[in-house]
Amino acid sequence: MKGIIKEEFNRAFRNPRFLIVIVLALAVFGIGAYRSPFPFDGQAMHPVNRLLLNLHYGEFGFLAPLLATLLFADSFLDDLNQGFLRQIIQRVPFRKYRNAKIMTVAVTGGLSLVLSVLLVFTAGLAGATDWESTAYFSGYINPLPEPWGPLGGLYPANPIFYLLYLLASVFCFGAVYAVLGLAISSCIHNRYVALAGPLVLVQVLDFLEGRALHVTMALNPLNGLLPFTALTHLSSGYTLVTQLAQFGTVFIISVIGFLILSHKQRLTI
Repeated sequence: MKGIIKEEFNRAFRNPRFLIVIVLALAVFGIGAYRSPFPFDGQAMHPVNRLLLNLHYGEFGFLAPLLATLLFADSFLDDLNQGFLRQIIQRVPFRKYRNAKIMTVAVTGGLSLVLSVLLVFTAGLAGATDWESTAYFSGYINPLPEPWGPLGGLYPANPIFYLLYLLASVFCFGAVYAVLGLAISSCIHNRYVALAGPLVLVQVLDFLEGRALHVTMALNPLNGLLPFTALTHLSSGYTLVTQLAQFGTVFIISVIGFLILSHKQRLTI
């Protein structure tokens, strides 16, 4: 098991697509820095506050599902199409290969988003910063004491604590939707559908929740990715339990789907 996991991680991290992730992350920063509002008196803000603004106004929520799947979610399809899968199952049990694939895809998907957020955070340090400030500037007309969504109270206590929570959220989102892309690739043998499928699903659910109002907050994946955008004052609230249940449900469905569909592919080899 350790051998196949090591091989999968080597393949995942020797990946030129990391350059695309870096470029898209810097694009998020550039768009967010241009579009995001700042305090009218031009005062410095905490770097975490600037990060939240840049992510929100830089359309990170739109790119995040693609960033999650881009690195390795279509690797099962590559193994299948290139005949690599036939060689693998001659050396290790197919069950171990599938487990290693799920683990690697999940980790690379999560790390892709964490890397993107850290790049946006680092780029934001070029602006005027105040590491001592705990004031929260949301960009909305009515001032808020803390971010919306779960664990918003961490911000006034220490913005770095809230940053750690945000990084955990984006890692879970990336891991979950990367595995969803993996499951799609085992059903629809098209690289572009596997990479873009989670993006389309997330955007459709976000549209229905935010505009058509046919989907509750609990079903909008972007509330899990960027919890500070969850408008809890407009409904019963988006809690940490809701966030974890959302991640867990999509992950379990994706894993089961991949296990079933990949087994069917195994029978045809």
